[in-house]
Amino acid sequence: MNQEGRIFQDDNFIFTEFNGLKLEKLVVCENPETKEPILIYLKVENHNWHQYFLDAGFGVWENWNIIDIDNDDDESFDYIDKTSDFDLSQKVISKIWCEPDQNNCKISIAFESNEILVLQTVHAEMFDSSSEILIIK
Repeated sequence: MNQEGRIFQDDNFIFTEFNGLKLEKLVVCENPETKEPILIYLKVENHNWHQYFLDAGFGVWENWNIIDIDNDDDESFDYIDKTSDFDLSQKVISKIWCEPDQNNCKISIAFESNEILVLQTVHAEMFDSSSEILIIK
């Protein structure tokens, strides 16, 4: 597939292109004051960087093919490599999906090792609440 641009913008989708592939790197672009994740960058073997985020009650998944995380000059955000923090290096992805979560949605990445990386709102009942990223083991 390797589609470029915005691939999904919905509260319910399944992204299958990375199924069976190893995660190489996970970088979180966060607000330095609140530590809220703004964008999540994902590098998977044999693919360019993809990014995803939550916005106004829906999930967004994008592939712009030109993202250069290592040389980002935007000092208004922090770019934190969370690959080791979540112990996800070289873990095999089994499924990526977005689903409704009360008045918002969440994007989940399941791994064959049974961990699930979840980007969700802090208060699902509050429309467009701030976001958080966590690992469920």
